[in-house]
Amino acid sequence: MQELLYKIDNWALIKLLGGITLVLTAVIGFFSKYFLAKFTQSTQHAYDGKLEDIKGAISKNNNYLNSLVQDYLSSSQKILDKKIQAYELLWSCILTIKKNFPGGISLVYQLLPDSEIEEIDAFKKLDTNPKMAPILRSYKMDEEMLKMANNGNNLMTLKPYLSDASFKLFYTYQGLIGRVTHMFIWEYEKGKLYDWKKDNYLFDILKITLTEKELAYIKGIQISSLDSLKDLLEYKILQDFRNSLNIKDSTNDTVEYLKNLENILSISKK
Repeated sequence: MQELLYKIDNWALIKLLGGITLVLTAVIGFFSKYFLAKFTQSTQHAYDGKLEDIKGAISKNNNYLNSLVQDYLSSSQKILDKKIQAYELLWSCILTIKKNFPGGISLVYQLLPDSEIEEIDAFKKLDTNPKMAPILRSYKMDEEMLKMANNGNNLMTLKPYLSDASFKLFYTYQGLIGRVTHMFIWEYEKGKLYDWKKDNYLFDILKITLTEKELAYIKGIQISSLDSLKDLLEYKILQDFRNSLNIKDSTNDTVEYLKNLENILSISKK
């Protein structure tokens, strides 16, 4: 053995060690690539798994959001349908009040200017009128008030879908017609002509929804002012109707609206 070692010279030893080194390097390189591939594959699997989890979470959230959007749109449409139903019923009630306002009483305030209503013998002139007197005497308090008693009861079930302003305007309108009807018959039976512009209790009702500017303008109209007052309340209800349903419309000052309406009517009469 020793002889064999002596026979191996330095150069042979170097070549032997070099060969072993190459082999070891190759082995190490192989295992390095193997473990690196395994590590990369393992990391990729973990990344893919997390990516799938994220995709699943996003998809789940999208489905949830879509469900919320659909629920919101569905509920919004239902609320809008209820609002439309409520305002249709409110307007129907307004028309019923308007229809039940005794025509003879309406005609008196439409034709007589303030100056004639304030005359001492205003009642006598009406009561001796062969056409108007029989109509005005025919009105019975109980019958006329009964027509208005239950109007608007159905609105209570839809009140949540009406704005507070519209609800107040409705009762203002009803209060106006009811008060004028009641007081006219009451005063006429006692031989007097009712002057609604001097009724403080009536104006207390009107102040709930009308501004001082609007009331001052109404008081300043010398003839057909009651019709103008009804038009004003109806216009305000329609304005609130549009606003509640987000219907685009130019919102005009109510007094300016009345002035324009008055001009149109005066032109048509000519």
